[in-house]
Amino acid sequence: MRRCGWRLFCGWALFTLLFFSLTACTAFKPKVEPLTASSKAPPRKVVLPSVTYQGVPCYLHEVRWPEESLSVIARWYTGNEGNARILAKITPNLRTNDLRKGDVVFIPQELSRRTDPMTRSYARRFGKSPTPVKREAPKVAPADEDDFPEDGTPPAPYGPRTYPD
Repeated sequence: MRRCGWRLFCGWALFTLLFFSLTACTAFKPKVEPLTASSKAPPRKVVLPSVTYQGVPCYLHEVRWPEESLSVIARWYTGNEGNARILAKITPNLRTNDLRKGDVVFIPQELSRRTDPMTRSYARRFGKSPTPVKREAPKVAPADEDDFPEDGTPPAPYGPRTYPD
């Protein structure tokens, strides 16, 4: 009987040790407060809208800044500037050399590596710098001081000629 008592004591001791160790582990877990109107909501991940064009699932990118070019858009979404040609082929009615604010570029989902919209800082860093349009001054003919013919007679005015009868 002595052996049985010792085993019973060890079993209860092991059980209480496990019980208190498990409750102690849960005591150190951080408390999660429920979301309320005053607490900040976690940031939402923004994903590009998608569409299927000619059987190819694509993301839609809208041009927002003047620094954007097709190669910069391809570099951001696919990781390779060379994919700009593919984007130009798949996007209908795209002016490849003249992207303007509001133009939409189709990015095939099989090529895309990221789905978050392009940032302004990235477009500025890798994009073309918007060059101001240089306007040339109109060319003015040099004023000749010698407007009169060599014989000194005043020039005839423009208009209908009168012929002698």
